[in-house]
Amino acid sequence: MKIITIIKSIAFVAIASLMSFTHVFAESPKYTVDGSNYMQHADKLTEGQIKTFESYADYRIDVYETSAECKLPDAVRAVSQTNSKMVNGNEGIEWTTLGAKPFPNPTHAQHYIWNHRSAPHYNASIHRTLTAYIVKSDGSSTVGKGDNYIEFPGALSSPLRGQVDENIYALYMVKNMSPARIAGTLTMLHDMYDSAIQARKAWQYSPATRRVRRAPDVNYDSFVDQTGGLATIDSYNMFTGAQDRFDWSIEGEKTMLVPHANYALSEVGAADKILSSRHFVDPSLYRYEERNVVIVKATLKEGSRHIFPKQMMYVATDEHNGIMIRDHYDGQGSLVKHQVGSRRVDGSGVCQFNGEQTIDFATRSFVIQNTLGPGHDDLELEYDVINMGMNFYSPDGLRRFAR
Repeated sequence: MKIITIIKSIAFVAIASLMSFTHVFAESPKYTVDGSNYMQHADKLTEGQIKTFESYADYRIDVYETSAECKLPDAVRAVSQTNSKMVNGNEGIEWTTLGAKPFPNPTHAQHYIWNHRSAPHYNASIHRTLTAYIVKSDGSSTVGKGDNYIEFPGALSSPLRGQVDENIYALYMVKNMSPARIAGTLTMLHDMYDSAIQARKAWQYSPATRRVRRAPDVNYDSFVDQTGGLATIDSYNMFTGAQDRFDWSIEGEKTMLVPHANYALSEVGAADKILSSRHFVDPSLYRYEERNVVIVKATLKEGSRHIFPKQMMYVATDEHNGIMIRDHYDGQGSLVKHQVGSRRVDGSGVCQFNGEQTIDFATRSFVIQNTLGPGHDDLELEYDVINMGMNFYSPDGLRRFAR
């Protein structure tokens, strides 16, 4: 079974590479939005996109013909016919079927957020190199890499299904390999579906002290070590973690310019293009389309704290319901960060996120993390292969993995 899965993984890379070649080298943009004409397309742009055009004369968006929609895996679609129910102040889900798309017929703002959060658990596990590229305003750069294991016990195909607490959404382990200042440190998470029942559990190992400690700050708006302070924990994968600090509302639905089918971002040579970029990732690595999105607004609740009290999220209305763009505003209402997601589509129409870029207007720097594919991974990307077991995702397991 493992051999078959590895072959499937290799086949996916081969298909993605072939599709990348077709898109990057054979396909031409339908039109390009740049500094000379962006206001003509303002009705299809987010405030973050407009500010990027206003800030950088060489920024552009290449818009292509609309391609295949993102689909659910067949097994997931089969059990995703009826909406689940939000409970505990919308922080938890009373599942119709654990492992399904929780809200196949979304009507509430948080239905879309839950659908986005749940998309990774359509796979039972992921093993990969977690890579982050930081490029400062002066062109200096840092590359962060980590050996990353993730398992989703609630996935339909997970060997852990029914053996662990059903509230555990994800088991996460990463050993940082670079940059040097964090090399050898490890972080382990038990991420929860319902944070009202149990908040995320986090532990960290330091090679300096050789000790494991609880890490309650690995949550919300704490910064990710590998991103140099440019991206927060809850911006990982465009959004992750608890939703309880915000009020959520649907602000509309419309056609906008969002990234889709970005194979070039995964291919060999992408890293060099990223590291030679300034202020934002080389636009040639992105492929935008006119796509329908639901606009979701997150507004900080009175009495709660977050460094970005207002956030605008643009969620694809296809079966994947991925957050494609997220704009962050500070306490004065100023737009300070523009976050851009990316998806690639496999041969069956199922989408995977393959990187999220955060453009920081204050520092004129950017970070792109969570990149996938042969252009970035030191380890072969593996889906549904690992089964490390709960002992691995324990404080003792953290110590053993550190050796």
